Amino acid sequence: MFALGLLTLLRPAEAAAAPSSCPFGGGPAFRLQAFEADRMRSLYLQTQVLAAANQLFPDDDEFALPALRVGEARVETLAAMIPPQLLHAIAWIESDINQVHIDDPYGELGRALISPDCGYGIMQITSTIDNDGGLPSRYEALVGTHFAYNIAAGARILAEKWNEDYFPVVGERDPRFIESWYFALWAYNGWVWINHPGNRMFDPARGTYDCDTDTSDYLDYPYQERVLGCVINPPIVDGQRLWEPHPVDLPNIPSVTAPGGALDPDLFWQSLDQVRERMSMSLPSGAVQAAIGFGALQDRTALLGMPEADDLVDELELSSSELTARGAELLIANRGSGLLAWRVLETPSWLEVGFQAGVALGSGYRFTRGPDESRIPIAAAAGGVPEGSHRGRIELEFHYPDGTSERESVAISLDKQGAAFYEAGRPQS
Repeated sequence: MFALGLLTLLRPAEAAAAPSSCPFGGGPAFRLQAFEADRMRSLYLQTQVLAAANQLFPDDDEFALPALRVGEARVETLAAMIPPQLLHAIAWIESDINQVHIDDPYGELGRALISPDCGYGIMQITSTIDNDGGLPSRYEALVGTHFAYNIAAGARILAEKWNEDYFPVVGERDPRFIESWYFALWAYNGWVWINHPGNRMFDPARGTYDCDTDTSDYLDYPYQERVLGCVINPPIVDGQRLWEPHPVDLPNIPSVTAPGGALDPDLFWQSLDQVRERMSMSLPSGAVQAAIGFGALQDRTALLGMPEADDLVDELELSSSELTARGAELLIANRGSGLLAWRVLETPSWLEVGFQAGVALGSGYRFTRGPDESRIPIAAAAGGVPEGSHRGRIELEFHYPDGTSERESVAISLDKQGAAFYEAGRPQS
């Protein structure tokens, strides 16, 4: 079922710390391969509409949205719904809605976007990203390589911030009003003083942030105001706005940050009850409900595709002369549509892989030249491979949009003075 073509070169490498999910942990970041959609971000924007209504992965415990706690007392629950404009705006503020490194082209596979502070992809996911074990978890692999899981993870984090007891509320906590998400947006970036609208680093007479023209002045606004400014004034790409503007009735900053106001800076440093109760605000009288569209099954299929791995060669023998070839690559092909997500589960100690997780591009996206194989560079681990015979395997996991996964092991046998021998294992559920 799986097509893994193999070219090989086992070469010495410099000793280095094991890859990790976060460079702050002491090792280099995971090397992840991802796919970048079209310049107009249409694929990502459509995916965010589905994510906002919990229509991407509703049965996946790691990526489904929780029910929202609503009402001023937070005792009622409502099926998850987020105004999609909020996800659009967060994604633009976080990454300019990019999943791949800025130097890599649109419509192709490239290096996953990982920020210096360990933010992954479009939504710059950092929550639950803390792993120095050398190989990514399922969550880390999917968030870092596949745009849909990254977007779903961001939507889930925002919903969890909404449900948090600690934060103040706006009005009756009706999620259909964008204004109601003020404190959840603040917390998405961090419930920290730098995002307080009364922070003295911000001009109290500042206007509304313009997502298209104020990009050089973004530090003049707290995070939540930048997001809401993007809802009001979306960015323009190639002469077109990426999404339709939506009116937002922002707080009157001089009034709410004055002594005794809801956002009086002194309240931020008070006890839990004071923060939750005294910082809560009324819903502005001019607030307008946002439309929250629910995607159809065919929309989800069109976005995620139906990936299918190509047939797997049973075995591949290489002569000793082939060990001096230019490089080594393990090829993963997707003969279906959309993206085939994969990650490495295990490697021999004497072998290292250039990517720990990635995606193989199939057909179905009109703006690509796909399909495109995922190419995993392979080399000798730090210190090289000593003389003698070596046996091991690379074990891979393939993940599908319906939540199922399969494992495939590639047995590797190497005689340092002879030929390298590779034998593919059979898929395991």
